[in-house]
Amino acid sequence: MTMVDFEEKTIESFRAAKADVSELKRSMNEWIIFLDNSLRDTKEQVRFLERRVSELESEIESIWRR
Repeated sequence: MTMVDFEEKTIESFRAAKADVSELKRSMNEWIIFLDNSLRDTKEQVRFLERRVSELESEIESIWRR
């Protein structure tokens, strides 16, 4: 293997590594967006359930007062 072959293979390896890192970054960004949306949906569901529990507690209190 000549020095030129070694340099070409090294450059090729670094280009492949750069492409892999770029793909990893893209994939991580997609996961972050997905998880953020999922967290937002979950928080919305929790808020809905908290409101519903409050409503039901109020109804129970009003029934007990009668």
